[in-house]
Amino acid sequence: MRKFILKIIILLLIIVAIDQIIGYAFSYAFDQIKIGGRGRDNYICNVTEDDILVFGSSRAVHHYNTAILEDSTKMTCYNCGDNGCGIILSYGRLLMVKERCQPKLIIQDVNPDYDLLKGDNSKHLGWLKSRYEREGIKEIFDTVGSNEHIKMHCQMYRYNSTFLQNLVTYLFSIGNSAGIKGYRPMDAEFDSMKVIKHPNIDEEKIEIDPIKLKYVEKFIKECEGTNVVFIASPIWYGMNPQKLAPIKNLCQKYNVPFIDFSDNSKYVHCNKYFTDGVHLNMRGADEFTKDLIQELRKHNLIAE
Repeated sequence: MRKFILKIIILLLIIVAIDQIIGYAFSYAFDQIKIGGRGRDNYICNVTEDDILVFGSSRAVHHYNTAILEDSTKMTCYNCGDNGCGIILSYGRLLMVKERCQPKLIIQDVNPDYDLLKGDNSKHLGWLKSRYEREGIKEIFDTVGSNEHIKMHCQMYRYNSTFLQNLVTYLFSIGNSAGIKGYRPMDAEFDSMKVIKHPNIDEEKIEIDPIKLKYVEKFIKECEGTNVVFIASPIWYGMNPQKLAPIKNLCQKYNVPFIDFSDNSKYVHCNKYFTDGVHLNMRGADEFTKDLIQELRKHNLIAE
């Protein structure tokens, strides 16, 4: 019996050792990637010292033309948004950016689905798994994912969802474009087939997620010492103002500008600016970015 128990212990130690070795090998290798989604994430977390940083979901990725922002402000700019993610990832990435620098302007694009409303918050942790050891990231897992902080003791788990994609990118330098300073334009005209039926405002169920709202507040506090602005970018449907109210209230509490384009008549139901119901196409992104620059100047966030 003792020999059996000893063999089990030795086996477990071997498994742990293999997990640690492979995990650290992945970490070293994948941090060398400079293209695709991982390369983009590496730049955001390890390199960027740009003056203007844009955070948010896919609406941030596709709506803010970094070239226009740079040309108009004479400052460097990078788009740090990511598909299907919101304030939780924004906060984690901001912590890592501030280890190196203090941006001059931080833009957080507001998407209520990812920044305010109830949902599966653990899905927003994907890009942060491999950054678990960085300062402040562990605390995000402790508060957001019910069991994620336990799973993170396994080094290989931190890479399981992106392992094959990252390995191919690392070995063969094959990957999607990281965009134009992080901005990924959508070169497509409006597709009515991608427009889903939205409920009437009176029929919408708005369930506020206190965890997301807490991270909105933490994000604002982490921006202390730099200019920060929250922006609701254009949406083809228009936006129920009740969805934005809690974040607007927090911005008002901390004297943070909130610029709302979500129900702007120039964009609502204007097919030429959109590729679907929620994303601007390239033409729309250019027009919105130019309009946004005028608003930033009105709020004295950038110079004339």
